[in-house]
Amino acid sequence: MTVEHIGNTTVRYRAYGHSLNCNSPLHELEQSPAPDASEPADLHIEISSPNEHLPTSTSRYLTVSLTDGTPWLHCARIDLGYILEFPNLATFVFAPSENSIRCIPYPQTPSHTLHHLLLDQVFPLVLNHRGKEVLHGAAVVTPYGACAFVGPTGSGKSTLAASFLASGYSVLTDDCVVLDTCADNLVVIPAYPGLRLWDDAITALFGTTGAGAPVAHYTPKQRFTAAVSGTPVCDSTISLAGIYVIEASSTEPTTATSTFERPLLSKREAFMTLLSLAFKLDIEDQSMLTREFQFLHHLVTQVTVRRLVIPDSFQALPDLRASILHELAQSC
Repeated sequence: MTVEHIGNTTVRYRAYGHSLNCNSPLHELEQSPAPDASEPADLHIEISSPNEHLPTSTSRYLTVSLTDGTPWLHCARIDLGYILEFPNLATFVFAPSENSIRCIPYPQTPSHTLHHLLLDQVFPLVLNHRGKEVLHGAAVVTPYGACAFVGPTGSGKSTLAASFLASGYSVLTDDCVVLDTCADNLVVIPAYPGLRLWDDAITALFGTTGAGAPVAHYTPKQRFTAAVSGTPVCDSTISLAGIYVIEASSTEPTTATSTFERPLLSKREAFMTLLSLAFKLDIEDQSMLTREFQFLHHLVTQVTVRRLVIPDSFQALPDLRASILHELAQSC
């Protein structure tokens, strides 16, 4: 199913601490009550038709490529703001002065793929431009505060977060940890319900198959919602208790009796690691870079950051989860 343009519908949503107006349903989000006319949305999202005119730009400043060298994302500046182009999939126009994101899909792009790119790829970059610090990672709610798992794609962040969800702990966010300060406390802002998981992880952790919806047409990952697990969704900010930098194990599966090493990173190493895992829309925006440096410097002086190698074994996750909770309890 490709995207259909719906011009006379305005739907209100909330995600990442922002209220959103969209001219077309975003089925991945939960609809908010009808907005009061006196309460403007933080961002306006317009789903356009594939033949929509695009502003031109010769000021491309960044290309992000896949591991095989294939371009994945082109970023360019225009008079209105920024163009984010995912070749052969969709183009997004972000206009900061209008607080708007225009989404122009390619004719063959399904609606769920467009929504995934918007919510999970574009939105983290827009949040960074709007003054938030955003890390590539997942976060869960524990009795001691929010615990974030950050790391590169494929390291196992979502699987570890899903193991907490399967044990009754709410998930704050899957792949985009939005951080802020509240009364001098570091907090994590909830994203929206759902995890993006492989089928084997869903089966191993939740004992169910076919419970998810496709994330995008180019990946077999499934969007698994917290509602299916029966665990309540957390929709409030939670104080940050700890951060684990996740690395995938390159060794044989770890047994359930193994000891999990979680070395504490030095402040300098933690700073440099988190800096490399931060979403940045404009890498030449000096005010953003200064803000980010100051925030991360404050973060590593307030919160412990540890490195964690995740074993390639679902059977090891319960012991790993217990070890993390024990460590968080000791640091409180």
